[in-house]
Amino acid sequence: MEDATLRQHIADYDRWKKGLDSQFKRFSFWLEEHFPNSAGARQVVQQARQLLVDDQFTVALVGEFSRGKTELINALLSHTYGKRLLPSRPGRTTMCPTEIFSDGSEQASVRLLPIETLATNTSLESFRRIPQKWVNFDFDPDDAEATREALMRVAATKAVTPEEAARYGFDRRHLDGNGNLVQIPAWRYALISLPHPLLAQGLRIIDTPGLNALGNEPELTLSTLPGAQAVAFLLSADAGVSGTDLNMWETHLVPLKQHRGTAVMALLNKIDVLWDDPDEDCEQLVRKMRAEVSKLLDLPQESVVGVSAKKALLARAQRDPALLKQSRFGEFEVLLVQRLMDHREKVANHRSLHQALMLMADTRDLLKRRLNSGRATLEHLKRHGATSPEQVEELKQLHQTAKEQHKYCHQELLTLKSSQRMLARQRASLLAPISSQQLQQLIEETRRALNERWSPLGLARAIDGFMGGVEHQLSNLEREVDQANRLVDAVYDRSSLSNVISAEHHFDIAGFRAALRGLHRQAAQLRRSPQLLLARRNRLTERFVATLANEVGRVYSQMIAAVDGWLEQVLEPLKQHVQYQKHLLNRHLIKLTELKQKTQSKRTDLRALEEELLRNHSALGDLEDLLKQTQVAPQPIAPAPVATVTNNVTPLKAPATV
Repeated sequence: MEDATLRQHIADYDRWKKGLDSQFKRFSFWLEEHFPNSAGARQVVQQARQLLVDDQFTVALVGEFSRGKTELINALLSHTYGKRLLPSRPGRTTMCPTEIFSDGSEQASVRLLPIETLATNTSLESFRRIPQKWVNFDFDPDDAEATREALMRVAATKAVTPEEAARYGFDRRHLDGNGNLVQIPAWRYALISLPHPLLAQGLRIIDTPGLNALGNEPELTLSTLPGAQAVAFLLSADAGVSGTDLNMWETHLVPLKQHRGTAVMALLNKIDVLWDDPDEDCEQLVRKMRAEVSKLLDLPQESVVGVSAKKALLARAQRDPALLKQSRFGEFEVLLVQRLMDHREKVANHRSLHQALMLMADTRDLLKRRLNSGRATLEHLKRHGATSPEQVEELKQLHQTAKEQHKYCHQELLTLKSSQRMLARQRASLLAPISSQQLQQLIEETRRALNERWSPLGLARAIDGFMGGVEHQLSNLEREVDQANRLVDAVYDRSSLSNVISAEHHFDIAGFRAALRGLHRQAAQLRRSPQLLLARRNRLTERFVATLANEVGRVYSQMIAAVDGWLEQVLEPLKQHVQYQKHLLNRHLIKLTELKQKTQSKRTDLRALEEELLRNHSALGDLEDLLKQTQVAPQPIAPAPVATVTNNVTPLKAPATV
């Protein structure tokens, strides 16, 4: 069956990441063997490896109840099990937001966060770090009954009074009632770990069930969904866009698409209900519905597809290629592949990977130049004998030249260390505008404003005031960053590494600023939702404000970590270039000293220099092999950058014989 599109691309991407990680691991070993004083270089490589380890491709499914999200997940994961993995039945099968992933083990498990935690302002991210707050269930994924029993716990509900539901932030209009009680989810969040190949290769799926779930958990809209690489909005093909669908779209997904740049697609699920109508042309009807949804949601028509997740699952179970094609599930997977390719290119161009690959290339070029210079020296010595007075004088001159170059490298390294200390002193002024004290002051001012006037208008003004303060702090940060970048320019301009553009090593806050501005616009849209407009001061409104503050704090923490990493690593290419150059010169100087002493004692012995050349030749061969591995990475992954070979080091060559 030709249904391996998504599987193949995720597998290719996973192989590329593992291959690159293996390449970096071997380079670390190479550095340990051939460049003992390379702690800084190995740290650069380790950061690149950590980026690859942490990377995941997240698909978020958003839609009201009974739109077929669970069956869509089953169809995505059906390649391995060939059956329905998650229990699916008419009605509400998933009551709380659910995250499906692999933790790397063969054991399957469900972790559930009780709904009572909504009574606090503690974020979901914080609860992830408190394992004792979760209820855990392990199960055997090969045991259908045990799997069903464990996963059906996600759908558990509990009966509470409408007042208690309101305290948790639920809108009664979207709850099932039973007498004087209403049904709310028993759990706030679910984490499902499964030993599935796609999940193990980095796929993560997030299911957000219904308007209540999104409206009641601001963190989903402000943090979780923006972190996904693909967001699929599920609609029912037989109903089109309902009022609640449109409410969800405008409140939660439009800001995500417009202000955070997230790729959103719309899926008209359950097109199989149209197949049996003898009075309708199914294909024509699906095309018409796609066009209408595209216009209504202002989405490109290619981002709107009609699918039947149920029939796709059945087709894969029965190995029926005709039914699979009819389900049009492949069109959805093609959209996911496009998002995966975009994400893959973004990862490949990440500064951490680029810096590690450039470090390998520069190390290779330095070693190549030193090897060529050493070969020229050896050939000259062989041609002119080893006992003449001219030979002795030439060795003295070679030794003196190497010694002067070694001294120059030492001085350049001292200058770089001085520049590093100067940059480190910039840290306090760089981080002052986004310090925890500054942020906390903004939060306190916002709380005071809300206490004075807690109303929809007061909430809007408080949010605008809070984010206006954030923008002011970023402007102050930008001025400090400009000064630090000018210092970096001056250091690079003085360096001997002429093939590196200093601007490529500038710190840039544009991405952080865009994220915070998008967060502001999202929050402004979200606070217009019915849940918040109609709510008095309760846990939901407090949690909304707390979530906004937490998200800003999270971005600030990312900026602080980025500044610290930048200050530590921005001069690393120069330091490693000079340190490795000095290391090679030091070894060459030792061999020339040995050779000079032997020549002066009237004994011909060039083996020491030959051994050094063989060692360098072997090291260069290993490094060349490592760099060649990057060239075969699948497109559009960028190949290893190739450093331009320039004469940054004066070749060690003997002067012309008189």
